[in-house]
Amino acid sequence: MLALVQPVYAADHTAELRDYPNARVALSLDENRQNHPIITNRMKRVNGVVTSDNAKWFDGHLIRNLYLLPPGHSSTQGYEFYVKHLRDQGVDPLFECRSFSCGASNFWANDIFGISTLYGQDKEQAFYIGKKQHTFYTVYAVRRGNGRIYTLVDVFKPHGYGVESVIEQRSADRILRLASDHSGIEKSSDLTAFVANMNSDSSMNALLIIHSTVPDTLSELDTWQVKMVALQGTIAQYLKEQGISESRLRFNISIGTHESSLKSREKPSFWLEVIPLN
Repeated sequence: MLALVQPVYAADHTAELRDYPNARVALSLDENRQNHPIITNRMKRVNGVVTSDNAKWFDGHLIRNLYLLPPGHSSTQGYEFYVKHLRDQGVDPLFECRSFSCGASNFWANDIFGISTLYGQDKEQAFYIGKKQHTFYTVYAVRRGNGRIYTLVDVFKPHGYGVESVIEQRSADRILRLASDHSGIEKSSDLTAFVANMNSDSSMNALLIIHSTVPDTLSELDTWQVKMVALQGTIAQYLKEQGISESRLRFNISIGTHESSLKSREKPSFWLEVIPLN
């Protein structure tokens, strides 16, 4: 018996997605949703609560298809198949992550999608969210412990559309908090996610600006300049070790920066702003 599955259409005809060849639809939904999550950062657990920085929740309409890929295919193939189609349709990416940079797979499966089938291997997962016009597009691919490959595709349109703040919030997502010294910079989960994005998109370049608050004295200014130059060198060396060519990066140092997205009591001595460039 040959099962025919209709392609996924977004509201307002903003994008059209084909079905993955020879995949089986394990779950299909077309319904209104309340408090649907829009996730634009990695998942993590804070004080026992699973969360994501700058997550938003909206009421709206959801079209969801969960595909079980045919044997011999990988989670990367399922992920790239749909992300490529979204890019070809003009969908603007908001956030991407792969492998461990996404956080734990069970966070996505149980706390975000509510589909236990998506609980798989952390190293064999990938997540994408993009936006075109008034619609969000999500792709999550994972390999389960039993070897089965699943790819989830969501098309979500919020009711009333008051979601421009999600795009504005991306400026805060670009801020990576750094310690006063440059030791352990490679342990930053934000920097790890940035590395994953750079490695997954070879066309992506970036401007990295190291910021500081306003120093109190000339002596402090001189000390901070030395530390910030050293920090730049450490970051550049770390990114080089992760396979990111120096030709794709540009650095700048900004002393006395006013950054409204960082609260004064939470503002570190130094922070890093990442600005993706073509």
